[in-house]
Amino acid sequence: MNLFQFQKEYQSSWYFEVLIRRLLLLRKPDPVAIITFNADYIGRAWAPPPQGFAPAIARQMLFRRNHEPLKIYVSSMYEIPVFSAVIWMLPLAGKKGIGWQFNLTANPYNTADWHADRCCHPKSGGHLLLSLVLAYCFIEEEKIMQSYNEDDTAYGERDFTMDDDASPILREPLYLSPDEDAMYVRNSLTTDGFDFTDSNAGEKSWEESIVANSGWSWEADNKDKDKFGYIADGVEGGQHIAMSLVGGVHGIVEVSYVVSYESFGVALVWLDETAENNHQDQCKVAQSKVHWNKKKKKTRPNAPQLLVARWEKPASVPKVDILDNKLEHGINKTLHVCLTPRSENQGGTENKFKLLGVRVY
Repeated sequence: MNLFQFQKEYQSSWYFEVLIRRLLLLRKPDPVAIITFNADYIGRAWAPPPQGFAPAIARQMLFRRNHEPLKIYVSSMYEIPVFSAVIWMLPLAGKKGIGWQFNLTANPYNTADWHADRCCHPKSGGHLLLSLVLAYCFIEEEKIMQSYNEDDTAYGERDFTMDDDASPILREPLYLSPDEDAMYVRNSLTTDGFDFTDSNAGEKSWEESIVANSGWSWEADNKDKDKFGYIADGVEGGQHIAMSLVGGVHGIVEVSYVVSYESFGVALVWLDETAENNHQDQCKVAQSKVHWNKKKKKTRPNAPQLLVARWEKPASVPKVDILDNKLEHGINKTLHVCLTPRSENQGGTENKFKLLGVRVY
């Protein structure tokens, strides 16, 4: 297994464990009950071409591209029940061999009919089967809960995450370090910064920290006029805003902004010691070859970093980028953001960028 693939699997398990631990700590309005519903698998990994892959590739795919076993492992270590459509679906699909598994006419459970692609996305019939599996599991659980027969009743261990105590007991993390658990799960860190979406606080809460502003306005640009942010809009680009920041304990700076499928462009962001725009020339260069999913290169010290607000999906959603360059604890620097010109491969007619906030910790 190469290092890049290992990193992807580790990251997937890391985020899943963060989600599980945060859910187990929730107490409002009540402690939550969690189940894991597994429906993802590489349905065609073991099939011969053209439906599947070469045998050597198939043997490598079970864990490399299929994260379901990893998710089951995390769930089991936290004693979270797992409902799985995969456990019974694959045996049904391939009960009479690979040829039967892909028989569209005779086998209602065939893998080709179950999947919409070569991977793991069910068609409408597949979603129906998933719903039936979930409903069946819930009914079985209800039968056991209502049973008066001790032989049918599962042994009930004490769930330490359900205690009324303000700090319920969790097992030691599998993938998180103690510092990561404190930061991303228990939120025991001090943060500072600016929330440009908070209309109640308004500009007074950050106006003294804005040390330069050319072409940016704090406003709500949606129909209901309730989604605020700092907005720049201009085909020629060059709009620049700068704000004074003080580094947090971890030296991390987050910038949140809106990504959308048309009329949204690319901005540059960097840290330095002055309120002047020392990258005016670069702010006037259109980023025509940048795509929403393009891998970013490592940023040199004080070099501008790209904030790509173009997105290919038909939606507008918030995004958070962490600056490559850190802002050390207690050090005061200026954060700059400038809009680059509209590029030829950009949808819509405008060239917008909407800052939602800045956070340091």
